[in-house]
Amino acid sequence: MDYEYCLDCTNDSTHYILYMIEIFLNAPIELRVIIVGTPIVFILLAYLGISGTNEAIDFQNRLWRDEQWRKKNK
Repeated sequence: MDYEYCLDCTNDSTHYILYMIEIFLNAPIELRVIIVGTPIVFILLAYLGISGTNEAIDFQNRLWRDEQWRKKNK
């Protein structure tokens, strides 16, 4: 498939998408791993960061409530 032909298809972007898929499939394996792995790793790190922050906040809240309870029941 010719690249100039894909650019001439302004009404139908299917050829352009197929051309980009062909470029991706012909790329070296290292580049494909980076392209596919980066979004997966970013989403995983974001999830773990948010859940870890929530757990740290909950832990500090439990410590504060426990301290207040001990002060109240002395």
